[in-house]
Amino acid sequence: MRKLILAGLAAASLVGVAGAATAQPVVVERWGHWDPTWGAQPGPPPAAVARHWRHRENLYYAHVHTCMARERYDWHRDRYWDHGHWVVCSD
Repeated sequence: MRKLILAGLAAASLVGVAGAATAQPVVVERWGHWDPTWGAQPGPPPAAVARHWRHRENLYYAHVHTCMARERYDWHRDRYWDHGHWVVCSD
C-alpha cells in the first residue's frame, strides 16, 4: 500500500512539473485588473487624472469600479453627477 501511495505521489509531482513548464505568462496590467463582468473596460485616465494616480497606477481600475456604483459616473473626468453638479469621485 505504501509503495502504491509513493508511486501516485511521484506521478502527481511529475504532472505538476510538466504543467508548470507550460503555464501562461503573467500579464502585468498598467492600470490594474478589469473584470469583464463589470462592463466595458474604460480606457486609461486622461492626463490630468493620470497625474493623480502616478506611483499607484495599478489601483486605477479598482477605483473606477468603485466609483461606477455612483449614479452617472464619468470615467473621462473621474467625477459623478450629484444633485445638479459634478463631484470628484474619491474612494
